[in-house]
Amino acid sequence: MTHSLSRRSFILSAGTAAAATIAGSTAHGFAANETINVACIGTGGRCRALMRSLAQIEKVRIAAVCDVWDVHLAEGKKLADPKARESKNWKETLALKDIDAVLIGTPDHWHVPLTVAACEAKKDVYVEKPLTHDLTEGKAVVEAQNRHERIVQVGTQQRSMPHIIKAKELVKAGRIGKLVKVRMSWNRNSDRVRRNKLGVDPKSVDWPTFLGGAKKQEFDEYRFRNWRWFWDFGGGIFTDLMVHWVDVAHWIAEVDHPEKAVSLGEFNTAAEVWETPDTVQT
Repeated sequence: MTHSLSRRSFILSAGTAAAATIAGSTAHGFAANETINVACIGTGGRCRALMRSLAQIEKVRIAAVCDVWDVHLAEGKKLADPKARESKNWKETLALKDIDAVLIGTPDHWHVPLTVAACEAKKDVYVEKPLTHDLTEGKAVVEAQNRHERIVQVGTQQRSMPHIIKAKELVKAGRIGKLVKVRMSWNRNSDRVRRNKLGVDPKSVDWPTFLGGAKKQEFDEYRFRNWRWFWDFGGGIFTDLMVHWVDVAHWIAEVDHPEKAVSLGEFNTAAEVWETPDTVQT
């Protein structure tokens, strides 16, 4: 999603490189050589991986960090500018007038609300995938981006992997003939299903804010730290891993959506702990 008002650019990269280029003037109309101030919201592990790469980009300053958990807030502050503002309240962060762009690394159910709010606050956005937690949210976030003329990029960074780029080049050049089927798989040998004591102090977490629009429920440290596997906050393996490869298949095949889709999920190891299936097919 792009608009044509820009001259400046900032690049976000992580791991193999999730890159977003914003060309042009931002909401404040700064000159091309001025520093871009970025706020990072949801400074957990994934966000901090992005922050480490972002900090290496010239003319970019991590000027604010925000998280509902004291531990992640402190870890994020270590990677930010020494004078960066910190807050557990995302509204305070978006209200900062000198912030040009926002990096959103929160659980899935906060992606659209924060992206819409950031657009309304005249900030450009890099938001981790999946963009939506529910398909019904799609229209609102696209309308917000268009109405406020913001740049919004979603972090499906497998498109930046050199071997994926090479595959696209080979397919486009006709090197494999007619493309009739794409098969993708991702096998993860993980011990995430153990419900061990994690030692999270409930007093260190703004649990009501974490819940957001999800149903009210008592604090649960496992759900807090493993939110992907619960429908209130994530979409399980479908939106954790599958979204990456479906995106790559669409990109290489030069299509933007399936005409129909069928998904199957089953439990092999996590039935007693997860809500979302631990083995999936689409």
